[in-house]
Amino acid sequence: MLENCSFYIIALIVIVVTFVLLKKVVSCLLKSVIMIVVIAILAFIYYTYYLA
Repeated sequence: MLENCSFYIIALIVIVVTFVLLKKVVSCLLKSVIMIVVIAILAFIYYTYYLA
């Protein structure tokens, strides 16, 4: 009984840690994608209006 209970406690801890790490990685990737889009838009505006 104790081995079974400890297995579920460890599994719950692993799930929580995985969720926290995944949330941090996804937010970082999302910020990177948004920055790339903003840089692309600014580059398009620059080449369209200032070099044309």
